[in-house]
Amino acid sequence: MFTSLDAASGFWQIPLHPESSKLTTFITPFGRYAFKRLPFGITSAPEIFQRKMAETLSDLDGVAIYMDDILVYGNTAEQHDERLSKVLERIESTGLKLNKDKCVFRQNQLHFLGQVIDKSGVKPDPDKVKAIKELPEPQNVQDLKRVLGMFTYLGKYIPHLSTVGQPLYELLRSKTTWTWDHPQKEAFQRIKDILSTSPVLKFYDVNRPTAVSADASSYGIGGVLLQQHDGDWKPIAYCSRRLSDAETRYAQIEKECLASVWACERFEKYLVGLESFKLVTDHKPLVPLMTKKDLDNVPIRCQRLLMRLMRFKPTAEYAPGKTLTVADTLSRSPLQSTFEESDTHSDVQCYIAAVVSSVPASPQKLETIRLTTAADSNLQTILDYIRSGWPEYVGNVPIAIRDYYPVKSELSEYNGIITRGSRILIPSTLRTDILDRIHDGHQGLTKCRERANTSVWWPGISTDIKNKVESCQTCREMKHAQRKEPLISTLLPDRPWQRLAIDLCDYNKHTYLVVSDYFSRFIEILHMPTTTASQVVLKLKTLFARYGCPDEVVSDNGPQFACAEFQDFARNFDFQHITSSPHNPQANGHAERGVQIAKRILAQKDPLLALMCYRSTPCATTGVSPAELLMGRRIKSTLPTLETNLRPQWPDLQSVRSKDAKEKQKQAFYFNQRHGSRPLPPLKPGDSVLTKLDHQNVWGTPAVVTGDSTTPRSYDIVTDQGATLRRNRRHLLRVPASSGTAQCPLLQQSQHEAAIQQAEPAVAMNTQMTVSNACPSPMQDGQLYTRSGRLSRPVNRLNL
Repeated sequence: MFTSLDAASGFWQIPLHPESSKLTTFITPFGRYAFKRLPFGITSAPEIFQRKMAETLSDLDGVAIYMDDILVYGNTAEQHDERLSKVLERIESTGLKLNKDKCVFRQNQLHFLGQVIDKSGVKPDPDKVKAIKELPEPQNVQDLKRVLGMFTYLGKYIPHLSTVGQPLYELLRSKTTWTWDHPQKEAFQRIKDILSTSPVLKFYDVNRPTAVSADASSYGIGGVLLQQHDGDWKPIAYCSRRLSDAETRYAQIEKECLASVWACERFEKYLVGLESFKLVTDHKPLVPLMTKKDLDNVPIRCQRLLMRLMRFKPTAEYAPGKTLTVADTLSRSPLQSTFEESDTHSDVQCYIAAVVSSVPASPQKLETIRLTTAADSNLQTILDYIRSGWPEYVGNVPIAIRDYYPVKSELSEYNGIITRGSRILIPSTLRTDILDRIHDGHQGLTKCRERANTSVWWPGISTDIKNKVESCQTCREMKHAQRKEPLISTLLPDRPWQRLAIDLCDYNKHTYLVVSDYFSRFIEILHMPTTTASQVVLKLKTLFARYGCPDEVVSDNGPQFACAEFQDFARNFDFQHITSSPHNPQANGHAERGVQIAKRILAQKDPLLALMCYRSTPCATTGVSPAELLMGRRIKSTLPTLETNLRPQWPDLQSVRSKDAKEKQKQAFYFNQRHGSRPLPPLKPGDSVLTKLDHQNVWGTPAVVTGDSTTPRSYDIVTDQGATLRRNRRHLLRVPASSGTAQCPLLQQSQHEAAIQQAEPAVAMNTQMTVSNACPSPMQDGQLYTRSGRLSRPVNRLNL
């Protein structure tokens, strides 16, 4: 047995705190008003109302709650009545009011949330499939083709549909006379019955990807709500209606816009509250209109329709008309239901899409901006335009403020302060001070621009930031040389603090341990009293206690990291220790970049302020700040910003990962193109090579490659002295195998080969070295020989 209860007036039953009420203030021509109760349209309102309802009733048995709809159920009438009595008592004690006209008591079958519930289970609501059930019979071949197109689209969910529809397909033959007799009628009705049952109409699941497909014909509009099941889009509900006489005279783009908006409104209970859903149309010019935030340039009738769409969050997509067979057929066979003219021409409801809350800047800063704005005649003119409307033509705007005209639809007023979206418009007299704040920490041009984009704006701010950075003496002194090794992009880890890069940094006679997170680019700079392994382990333990243990730690081969104590620390704290190729700091580029950032931060007058600025500035490769990626929120800095920007909210990690991959790919492409970089030919075991480190002038130390190392572009080699080393590919010069004495370092042509290698690497790699056959190979018959040819014997040490 079932009972359905409906909370009267929905959100309005929840009173607002006086401080929260102020946040809902809106301006009208008649003054300012604020809601005293939770209004419809606030993004968080559904969640707040659902939470309150859950707090009130969720602890009771036999109760299901969805927003203002309450379902009470029981296996027997006695159990149902007992549960219903408890629910009503709880509702009475909490002061919740019910809508008696919408309450249904003690039913064996109940319509609830678009479904029919009875003792046998849950079934689709017949009203949802009314558009299919009342599909009229086709009158000619063209109508039949259209109907069969829809049947074929849905037929993959129904077995033997082609057999059932055989009488209909017979009419499509070129030599068949149109005859709509009993076999065709029976097949048509049977297919409609099949398509209107639960195997086709899936139950709605709020967690599945959702789409609305809409289409308009010359006399009707139709739509279908779809959700993805096993990789396919399957229908949840259909809708269609005829157009009024006035609507039939709409332009086609206006009809398509009406179809999309009307379909979304028909499926409102499914779509309101979704973060995003697809809105698919076969009218390509409509897609950019739906994606525009500025409605000023949209046709008037479409403006009115799109305003009704604002409470939804659709992503408009274009699909060819042949793929929208269901919506197209419903639009061409609309239900012959009564139509109210007010459906199109009624006043557009007002919804509060967002509220501007208090700005978390100091009152002094806000007051300074407000007073300076009031003293600026140009900004006062802009305020007048914001309040009363901008001129239709830019020529009617004063020259001094024409730079604001392209963004006029984005400008608004907040307590005497002009904002562009969530960014504050800074008056001209304060811009020098704001530029200094933007450049706190002496970050580069891109980072400064990204930092400004989160908080402040004025026309030409990008150029002003560029001039500020380029004129900064400290920035010019701290510029670093670019690496010329071909870039190998690292993959972004799966989560924050999963993979760390560590390195020691010496600055101003002090040593620091720099720890950088591969995922978020979050940096920690720790002062080191000594550079022993014990101190390194102690500092890392401090970080691990704060953020947790990583999966991997990447370092160079310094004695602090290569010792047994650090290896024991890695085993005890369950992380993998990875070392980069010796004498090749580019192999641990993330750590080296972290050291560069740390030195630039330590060089500032206030390093802690510079460190905070770095952590709060969006990274170019991810699009969000290091602090936001690590902690799930932006941190407050010295730059004024809105409170909504500081609320905890994890960024879209898939978008971050995609942007990171694209940025790294782009960086590698332009870097390699600019420097002409390309990978050197790979080496294989047994290849003879010469080695040369960066500080050496000539190629020397002959060796033999024994195999690939664990790090990219690195190889394990054995020198002519018997030492086993790991070297990067750029430190190894392969010697042609035809030369039996290629490993001799003291060759007459070594200087010549080194000069060729430095001047023309590609030529040097192909140049055949001419050497003396008198110089023996270091390895012969398993024995190691010296350069002069004598057998090398191990040192016989005195063992006391």
